[in-house]
Amino acid sequence: MTRLSGKRAVITGAGSGIGRGTALRFAAEGASVVCVDRDLAGAQETVTMITEKGGTALAHAADVAVEADAEAMVAACVDAYGGLDVLYANAGIPGVGTGADTTLEAWQRVIDVNLTGVFLSDKYALRRLLAQGTGGSIVNQASVGGLVGVAGIAPYAAAKAGVIGLTRQLAVEYGPQQIRVNALCPGTVPTPLVRATYEARGGFGTDTGESVDETLEMQRTLRFPLGRLGTEEDVAMAAVYLGSDESTWITGQVWAVDGGQTAA
Repeated sequence: MTRLSGKRAVITGAGSGIGRGTALRFAAEGASVVCVDRDLAGAQETVTMITEKGGTALAHAADVAVEADAEAMVAACVDAYGGLDVLYANAGIPGVGTGADTTLEAWQRVIDVNLTGVFLSDKYALRRLLAQGTGGSIVNQASVGGLVGVAGIAPYAAAKAGVIGLTRQLAVEYGPQQIRVNALCPGTVPTPLVRATYEARGGFGTDTGESVDETLEMQRTLRFPLGRLGTEEDVAMAAVYLGSDESTWITGQVWAVDGGQTAA
């Protein structure tokens, strides 16, 4: 499998969940990967999983909400692999709360990581891609929560809607330089972040008493025409396509990877 052969990629939030799954898939498809996470141990675990299978990867600690960290993670890719071809700006945190009860502090932290963190990641990837002059691909992680209302995640939904707007803006601005910018909007994938969100929300946002697993099963049967929850691999394969040369005439697009949730 060589769909990303020769590509140099930065993947944020690669220490677990969708980021880890995508890093594994990118490496399996031939990319050299910088696995970025605030949790360096988690990122290193991902690197070990990659290198044990013969792939190429390195771990890098960064908080994407810190501008110097965002700049440094791109520099790490350039230093290790000689350049950058693909950024997957995936890192994020849960963001539960309603419009009436979310504190300003909680709101700001979610916006800082889930929106500003994507902006800063994109900013320094763009600078590098422009300097190289050979184009490239940026994939931003949004969410179905940025497309439709989902009770109980006001700050998260606002941030992800912002990512969608940012994606379209950058696609228009940098298309002439052959830099493609697209967004993925996953539905429910039971990653650690999703489980933490459900635990904080108490099921569907009310005190229903179901466990997280029971709530996720309710999701599967009620919300997804395809009849199952998503997997990390489902999202990873979409990211592979957008990062590869198979998608060189696709930019500014917002893809729901959601088992039909937003179609129902």
